[in-house]
Amino acid sequence: MRIGLLGGVMAGFSAMLLVPAGVVLLAGVSSPEGISSGPVLSLILAMFVPFVLCALLVGRFLVVRILTPLRELNHATGQIIKGNFDAALHYSKRDEMGDLCVAFNAMSTQLKASLEKQALLERSRKELMASISHDLRTPLSSIRGYVEGLQDGVVHDQAKFDRYIAVIKNKTESLDRLIDSLFHYTQLDLKPLDADLRTWDSQHLLDSIIQPIMLELADQPVRLQVERPFPAVSLLADEQGLAQVFDNLISNARSVLREQGGVIAVQATANSQYLRVKVADNGPGISSEDMPYIFDQFYRAEKSRSRAYGGAGLGLAICRKIIRNHGGEITAEDTPGGGATFCFTLPIIEIQP
Repeated sequence: MRIGLLGGVMAGFSAMLLVPAGVVLLAGVSSPEGISSGPVLSLILAMFVPFVLCALLVGRFLVVRILTPLRELNHATGQIIKGNFDAALHYSKRDEMGDLCVAFNAMSTQLKASLEKQALLERSRKELMASISHDLRTPLSSIRGYVEGLQDGVVHDQAKFDRYIAVIKNKTESLDRLIDSLFHYTQLDLKPLDADLRTWDSQHLLDSIIQPIMLELADQPVRLQVERPFPAVSLLADEQGLAQVFDNLISNARSVLREQGGVIAVQATANSQYLRVKVADNGPGISSEDMPYIFDQFYRAEKSRSRAYGGAGLGLAICRKIIRNHGGEITAEDTPGGGATFCFTLPIIEIQP
């Protein structure tokens, strides 16, 4: 039989009243002179009233301050077991039970957020596998088709043979780039955030990254416009990581400007806390539907799967990981008058003398 907390307390108070009275009665019975029952009964009655009042007060305290929140806690726990993580405790008194209820609500909130994050990661994993399958299958199917054509002897002239070989080479390079992107993306999760960070002068760092890109674009229809001199502040940076960020951003801009030509502008400014770098182009820009998702892994606009501001869907996701590993943020927005502007920040550090 379950007595419960309140029953146990009431039993304890009853024992406190009855045991002393019983001892007195037994002592009187065993004594040769005996004992009058009148004084004993008067003593018991005198003790009974305050004991009952104390028991009622303690019982009321237990019900309000302990049993009621415990019932709430039990109900909320059952709701969480059923998967309802919105169940919350409303007991708010500033005591131990109040602290327990606050901790329980915090635990419930964190558990809900953790499960939502787990579900999001699981969905992201499935999307990742689906995207990898699609991106690998497409060039592999093309390579297989052209190789089978060569094996079947459908190519009878050198020009067609050269064209088949060029397509196969192009598709294998696409596969190589995709696998390389996947490797870099997973490596960013595996290695420590500060593994390759060291102190740099921002002017020297940016010049060393931008100069080779300028030489590469010197004879191209796409012109790289760099605003110099770069700010000279101290950064804790990974040169290869930032070079990959610039390469991804500028390669994306080149892809959308390749046909009609255009300008890619690079600018850097600094305040007391951050170095701010902008990479802008005068291309077609980014649609409002795509803008919230372009940094998500493997996101691409379905209506234009070949668009550059998504590429294979990993370039901008890699950029965001690298910049966040530096303690900064990267954003994108449409440039007034057409085009897109990507902006990222890097924290400035103070060099101790």
